[in-house]
Amino acid sequence: MNRTICMLVIVLFCIPAVAFTAGAKYEVTEVANGGSIEGTVMFAGATVPKDETKTLTAEIDLCGKTLPAEKYLINSNKQIKNVVVFIEAITAGKPFPKEPVVVDNKKCAFVPHVAVSFRAKGSKITYSNSDPVFHNVHSYIKGKTVVNLGLPKQWSTVTKTVRKSGVMEVKCDSHPWMLGYVYVLRHPYGTVTDEKGAFALSDIPPGTYDITAWHEALGTVKMEGVKVEAGKARKIKVEFK
Repeated sequence: MNRTICMLVIVLFCIPAVAFTAGAKYEVTEVANGGSIEGTVMFAGATVPKDETKTLTAEIDLCGKTLPAEKYLINSNKQIKNVVVFIEAITAGKPFPKEPVVVDNKKCAFVPHVAVSFRAKGSKITYSNSDPVFHNVHSYIKGKTVVNLGLPKQWSTVTKTVRKSGVMEVKCDSHPWMLGYVYVLRHPYGTVTDEKGAFALSDIPPGTYDITAWHEALGTVKMEGVKVEAGKARKIKVEFK
């Protein structure tokens, strides 16, 4: 009986500890002699998917008859652009960027097509319109509206505070072919790959981390147990199949 009671006490004390760790808030701390994670995201499948083109139904004089879909963006070396790469569940480290993320409406497309933002006190996203036509920004996380605003004139901007985290789809109700993404993280250790599939995460406290790579069409890839040493760059390669 006593042994059973002891086991129950241990379980009761352990459950809150696990829940607290999983939902712990990010804490900004000094990172002295931090390390980095650098690498490339590649497509490792046999058949490389190709991007199609979108046919425009309006604004043809401004934007042309078609636009690239920007869905896969895999180059001839099988390197993938626009992959979001981030550290999983890191709870302390460098400060958040001070400047807001900017999502522009330019030539009937969202620029950048994929961005990373952060859910932190003071974090903001600026939505702008470089086109001389009306655009609206309608964004969703898990199907629920996060932002719905109009940008009626060229060079108009609206800045919004970031309040939710997750993958945010960005659409324009006036131009249904327009689509973009903002991946909102709870910490500042995330980035987007360039046209050569390259990425870098810096000022990381030494330790062992799990890495996640997200792509709008190819899904998610995880790498576990990536060790970061003080003052050193850890090189990795992430592969989608």
